[in-house]
Amino acid sequence: MRLAATIPLSRALMVCASVLAIAGCKRSSEADMRAMLAEWVPLGDTIAFEATRGCAAGLFDLVDGRIASRMRVATSVQEAAMILRGKDAVAIDDTGLTPDAAILELMQANRSAGMTMRMAGLEGRECMDGEVQGAFAAALVNPRAVLLVGHERRILALMDVDAGLLVAAMGAK
Repeated sequence: MRLAATIPLSRALMVCASVLAIAGCKRSSEADMRAMLAEWVPLGDTIAFEATRGCAAGLFDLVDGRIASRMRVATSVQEAAMILRGKDAVAIDDTGLTPDAAILELMQANRSAGMTMRMAGLEGRECMDGEVQGAFAAALVNPRAVLLVGHERRILALMDVDAGLLVAAMGAK
């Protein structure tokens, strides 16, 4: 009789452990993503956030359009490619290029970093609702938007100062 009573308990513990394991498999938490991005730009409120095992995406208000002093800023894709070879994060603020064009040029200048960022954007879209997708698409083609790249962390962010928004995407690890 005592053994029969412990079997349901052990099953219950296994179910609880499974639920906790699955919950812990998200690509990133909102707090983790905010902490990463706050090292780069001053963030306001979170507008939207979603994460699964294969992606994470967030939309945030910007406090202002400043880039943190610890974030390296490149004014060309070639300069950014050199910075990324050192595994540093970089903001690409090339007024002659849209972020979309900058990603394509980055793929030519530093294939590894360029492909990582392209995949972060593509995979991250799986976690975007309509509002986040709209902000992401608008920032990609805005030549005044700044592309923020974290190659090591596999995070791509677009700072659209015109809209006062920062949209970030992460793909699978």
